[in-house]
Amino acid sequence: MSTKFFYALIWTISATVFQLLLFFSGFQTEKLATGQYLHWLGLVIAAVVLWLGIKAVRDERPAQPLGYGQRLSAGVLISLYAGLMSSVYTYFHFQFINVNFADYTIARSREKWAAAGLSGPQMDRAEKFTRTMLGPAVQALMTPVITVLIGLVLSSIIAAFLESKSPAVPDAASPAS
Repeated sequence: MSTKFFYALIWTISATVFQLLLFFSGFQTEKLATGQYLHWLGLVIAAVVLWLGIKAVRDERPAQPLGYGQRLSAGVLISLYAGLMSSVYTYFHFQFINVNFADYTIARSREKWAAAGLSGPQMDRAEKFTRTMLGPAVQALMTPVITVLIGLVLSSIIAAFLESKSPAVPDAASPAS
């Protein structure tokens, strides 16, 4: 198994466990208002896994320096693999586990729409669109796109901080034995 795929698998498993924790703790249902802020922890998970994954790819070849572009592409590839694997779970999660997610989101959104002054017909159109976007198939299709975009941003930052290791150069001042 390649290093990139291994770290994508770790990201996917971590994200799945995180989703399940949010669901079973009520942060994807009754406590959705608070839960929307906890979703930012998913970025922390992504950043940690990408840092470890890019570092592992860099450390695989200690004699060859890994340029910024190679570190960036490693992170994006990890993100792509993770996004594709996560899309399968995302569909499963919203189709079979959290089947009422759209209802909770619509209820929360209707309060915001009413406060913004939307009329009844406007809210009905917004609800129809929102329900479509929150469907399991659309969520599954959007997961790889969003994961790669987030991975691109995080990888570009991480790749800048994880400098390439220089090959070990023998010390010229030490006498030969």
